[in-house]
Amino acid sequence: MNRFRPGKINPVFVAFLIPLLVIVTAGVFVVMRNHLRHSLPAFSLDVYRNTPDELQGNHYNLDAQIESQLRVDEGFGRMLIVKALDGAGGRLSVLLPDGVTGDFNSGQRFHMQVVVKDKGLIQIEDMSKY
Repeated sequence: MNRFRPGKINPVFVAFLIPLLVIVTAGVFVVMRNHLRHSLPAFSLDVYRNTPDELQGNHYNLDAQIESQLRVDEGFGRMLIVKALDGAGGRLSVLLPDGVTGDFNSGQRFHMQVVVKDKGLIQIEDMSKY
């Protein structure tokens, strides 16, 4: 007697296939995120201080340490003072938009992807602790 009928999927096969697909999808996500991080240029504090309008609309990587929180506005976000850890190592303010969740404390270090908005506002698009 044949235990396997044509056209019927073995439940054990499905039980292994679903976690495998989840792992592969997560791996692709991590690889793409790391690729984006490494494909952006480093944020230049010197250029920003001299001519911030030249950077408007551009995306950059910024490694920074949180020094303090200036302000929180519901529906807008948080204004943070951070210390750039690469290059000149100066301080600057960045906007962490509302909707980015998590606890942020002084002294924490982050890899950030930022965009320079109108009037030189630096907005964080993505960030991860290191």
